[in-house]
Amino acid sequence: MEYNELITKAQQTVADVPDADTIITGMHRAMRRRRQLQTLVSVAIVLAVGTSAFFMQPRYEAPVTLAEQVSLSVDTPQTNLPAPILGYQHSIYNRQIYTLL
Repeated sequence: MEYNELITKAQQTVADVPDADTIITGMHRAMRRRRQLQTLVSVAIVLAVGTSAFFMQPRYEAPVTLAEQVSLSVDTPQTNLPAPILGYQHSIYNRQIYTLL
């Protein structure tokens, strides 16, 4: 085919172009689907991170310090003494702890 024949055939064919309402409706539908997908993905990510953070919490127990070990080893009597005598006992108790440290 020659070039002129191609031009003639192209001019004779009817272009099937959708109207503006169809184009706009299709765009709105695509945007709505994209927004819904983004929302779904966001919710899924938040749930995944939240559940993993909840179930994978580190079970951290601080090691017992030297002062705690010493204070556990010193015997403390549980009596109901008046405050001045109790304060004196606490000072003796503290002196024992510092002596052991």
